[in-house]
Amino acid sequence: MTLRFDDFELDTAHYELRRHGELRRVEPMVFDLIVHFAHHPDRVFSRDELIEAVWAGRIVSDATVASCIKQARRALDDSGDTQVYIRTVRGRGFRFTASVTDDDASERVAKTASSTFGSDDPALLILPLRALADAPELNRFADALTGELSSILTRIPLLRLSARGGQYLDRPVTPAARELHEALGVDYVLEGSVQAWPAEGAERMRVTVHLTDAKAGFRLWAETFTLVGPVGEALDIGVPMIIAKLEPQLHRAIYRKVSSLDGERSARQLYLEASGILALQGWHPESFSAAADLLRRSWRLEPGFALAAAYLSLVRGLGHRFDLMSDHEQAWAEALDAAECALQLDSMDSTVLGHAGCALADIGYPDRGVPMLRKALEINPANAQAWAALGSAYLAGNRPVEAVAHLRHGIRISPLDSRLSIWGSVLAIAYLLLGDRSAAREQAELACQRDDRCYMPRIVLAAIHRLDGRQELARQALEDAYRIKPDLTLKQIAALVGQKHGMRLVAL
Repeated sequence: MTLRFDDFELDTAHYELRRHGELRRVEPMVFDLIVHFAHHPDRVFSRDELIEAVWAGRIVSDATVASCIKQARRALDDSGDTQVYIRTVRGRGFRFTASVTDDDASERVAKTASSTFGSDDPALLILPLRALADAPELNRFADALTGELSSILTRIPLLRLSARGGQYLDRPVTPAARELHEALGVDYVLEGSVQAWPAEGAERMRVTVHLTDAKAGFRLWAETFTLVGPVGEALDIGVPMIIAKLEPQLHRAIYRKVSSLDGERSARQLYLEASGILALQGWHPESFSAAADLLRRSWRLEPGFALAAAYLSLVRGLGHRFDLMSDHEQAWAEALDAAECALQLDSMDSTVLGHAGCALADIGYPDRGVPMLRKALEINPANAQAWAALGSAYLAGNRPVEAVAHLRHGIRISPLDSRLSIWGSVLAIAYLLLGDRSAAREQAELACQRDDRCYMPRIVLAAIHRLDGRQELARQALEDAYRIKPDLTLKQIAALVGQKHGMRLVAL
């Protein structure tokens, strides 16, 4: 069914919101909320009624509902001030005020199927995690965990999350992955189970999660997580723990798929390949150069593709700041141009704002970059890159306390991939500015461990060892950095630890 009001269309068959025919990216729960409102125009719904209808009675906070309402308004070009479509009824709830019509979507489905828009985007079906015992608390935890994972995975650009997983909740046997691919067209399936695990003196649950290539029917990844504590605490601990392991596996699967394609690739496929290179191969001069080339090609193929422009600005901006590009001045100019273009194309997407804001801060415009990064987090608090970028910008502005808080949170909710080596290096520098050398050394050592091919944390570690009077350890860390990058220059060292510390390290 297609629901229509004013210039908007809600395609409930493909879970798409469009205005004037242009697709608008919305999170699954936000889409479900708008659909619920559109099915019941002019009816007032309390928060409890919305939770029951949209979240199926799961445990969610008032803040979650308020955030979803805010995002729904933003998707409809509405706001809490104008309230054109979603009106707050004081003391009672919310009312959808548009005049809605619906029609059979068969013609629309055929048109969409023949369209190339979004056809290159990978699709993931998240099946509800199954509770392996008929216990209310366990069922609530399984539902809440499924919802949280779905919400956070929306941060992966171009990944389409199928909202049809709920229809398999009450089936005793879930169809095989290949059947789901044939029925729904999804590329990957995420499923799993939750069970209580007996333990003395503590509540404990075991969560098993599987990621499957739906078309091939092969399991790509599986892991079991043991969570301790009451439901709320287990959820807070379990979600980032699972995402940290799951997200790199998704990036790897998507990268392998797009990089193995024959013939000409689309703008979106080129973007996905660039994203996979940086996530899997690390942030190095070679990977930055390869990713920048792919992103330029992507942007040339589709000049209106804001994500490609924003990601190009990030790569070139970081390359400028840390001297990872041989064409230093050209990197600055391209980062600025790409950031400006991306913001003109889409200034309401969290990923676009996070990339462009980071780039602007890195090339010397923190007064513009920092507000963009804050806005990116307001739109999507799960944007780990924006958290880390904001922390890095605070560090550049000599605000190490705020830098530590934001970097730590960004690292905590981030996938376990090579970018953590860079962020850990910056966090170590922030601790160093605070005078906490023990914490700085711990973070630098961890950053070295996270990527054996990244010279940056080794330079930071060498500087910490030198300050502690451990000259031999400092020389060893510096030699390790030169092992990775034999042409390492004083300028590149100083970009991390400052001119004074850089000159003293080189003197070693």
